[in-house]
Amino acid sequence: MAKSDNRSESAIRFRDKGDGFLAAQLTMAGFKARIAAMVHRDARHDPVLRASHQAFMFSRIICVLAAFCLLPPYALWKGSLDALELTALAAVAMPLLGVAVLSRTGKLEQAQMVSAAALTLLVLVLAAASGGMFSPALLWLVAVPLEAIISGQKRLMARVAGIASLGLVLLAGVEFSGHLAMITDWSAAAVPVLVVAVILHALMIGVSLSSVRASEHTAQLVAHERARLMLNSVSDLVTWHDASGAVIHANHSARSVLSVEPDSIRDRGLFALVHITDRPAYLKLLSDVAHGGQPGEAIVRALVLREGQDAPEVVWLEMRASRAGRGSDLANSTVVCVSRDITQKRETETIRDQQAEREARINSARSQFLATVSHELRTPLNAIIGFSEMLATESFIPMDAGKREEYARIIHGSGQHLLEVVNTLLDVSKIESGAMTIDPEPVDLPALVGSCCDLLDIRAKAGDVRLERVLGPELPTLSCDRRALKQVVINLLSNAIKFTPAEGSVTIAVVRDGNMIDLSVTDTGIGIAEADLPRLGDPFFQAKSSYDRTYEGTGLGLSVVRGLVGLHGGTLTIESAPGAGTRVGVRLPLELRDEASAPVRIATYIRQPRRGLEDYAPVRLTG
Repeated sequence: MAKSDNRSESAIRFRDKGDGFLAAQLTMAGFKARIAAMVHRDARHDPVLRASHQAFMFSRIICVLAAFCLLPPYALWKGSLDALELTALAAVAMPLLGVAVLSRTGKLEQAQMVSAAALTLLVLVLAAASGGMFSPALLWLVAVPLEAIISGQKRLMARVAGIASLGLVLLAGVEFSGHLAMITDWSAAAVPVLVVAVILHALMIGVSLSSVRASEHTAQLVAHERARLMLNSVSDLVTWHDASGAVIHANHSARSVLSVEPDSIRDRGLFALVHITDRPAYLKLLSDVAHGGQPGEAIVRALVLREGQDAPEVVWLEMRASRAGRGSDLANSTVVCVSRDITQKRETETIRDQQAEREARINSARSQFLATVSHELRTPLNAIIGFSEMLATESFIPMDAGKREEYARIIHGSGQHLLEVVNTLLDVSKIESGAMTIDPEPVDLPALVGSCCDLLDIRAKAGDVRLERVLGPELPTLSCDRRALKQVVINLLSNAIKFTPAEGSVTIAVVRDGNMIDLSVTDTGIGIAEADLPRLGDPFFQAKSSYDRTYEGTGLGLSVVRGLVGLHGGTLTIESAPGAGTRVGVRLPLELRDEASAPVRIATYIRQPRRGLEDYAPVRLTG
């Protein structure tokens, strides 16, 4: 029974101790929460600054409370307090003023100066009571600027050191004037007390500094984690480089941008992915930023091998680099580079540029069309209108029948020219719209070429141009559209005769080459400039401007030839140079293909200037 009572009493005592410990914990937590509530609103959103304010308030309030807890026993032992002791009591309470200043203004520097002034005053009072300038209490003045030195603020260190120095000078002046009443009997007993006080003060400073450093470390970890999460969530590739340009670290976007792991582009891994022609720009960007300090940017290409692909694809990267600050997250990092994938943007810009270029060509072609058509139509229309008015007006009708016949021929020729222009325009329109159709049939090539040469022989003789033909042996029949092929031959011969000066020659040659027919028209004419060769075959394009050209024509002949040759599945080449004449070659398959194709692309070549007309004398094929 007695043992049971003892156990109950022990349990009660243990419970009481536990309740007391819990009460003490709750009291301390409430005390800290109260101090946290006293922090100025400007410092509440900065974890490090908030911790510094809380540490300052907590340490000063604890010291003041501890001092006032020791005051009643000291007053009972001493009996009454003299002026020096009351001054010391005021110095002990002065840190509360610093706490109030910090809570109301949020200015930690002013609060620390108030605390430094309070500690200086307390040390001076203790020194005055324990030996004056020779008191060991003066060693405590070292603690006055200690907190300022730890904070690293130069201005605060200077001001606090000034306060301590001013207090020391003031004590020396009072002692020198003889107004200091020495209490030497208390000096020896004061040394242990002063040592304990200094140790406690140093411990308080250490605890405050540890609290601030812990808050700084926590805030830094939080900031680093926040930055890491943010960098890993952005779509841009972020890389850190050292002074040589090697990659130190990369975020997770390396997987989406370059289809590689971040670790694989470290060191020279990213450099190896950059296109070989863009590597100088890549290295120059990193070097300029690392040594110049100014941000820079460059656009480079990277070769990326996507999953499931056999060949790498080209990715355009817009790189923006800037110099890393002293507080960089990664040691030894000199340059931070943000690379954005602009491949889609480049493709869009390319398409936009192509559309703009195409619109410019369309506008140019439209202007060329209006200028050419107006020129080609105006001349024959003027002739038709003028000569028809002369024949319709009785006073202007020539009496000579030959003149009337000549006028009629002029009107007829002008009408035929207008009809040719209109038909050519219709053919070009049909070819461009895909409405042109062909009717294949067996065609005798020698007969077709002969009829075309006979048709244009009069025009060639009128210009004193020799028109000759070269036919290969055993030419087979060609499956093609007779009308279309005849139009191709007539257009080529007409152009050659038109641009060949007097005493020149035009030669048409037809030979078989396996399953192909080679048809070429060679002249000794003026030739075509190198700059105009790429545009040959464009509708309404002529080597000379529509306003200053010497030769008539719409510039549609080669455009029609391109379309008709394409419909037959053939190819078209042109060799020319100024003063070297022109050779136009057409290759057609013996059997017409079923599928129609778009106008062929003209392959152009530069001819060597000829030394004389004899170089272009036709060679007859025998056999």
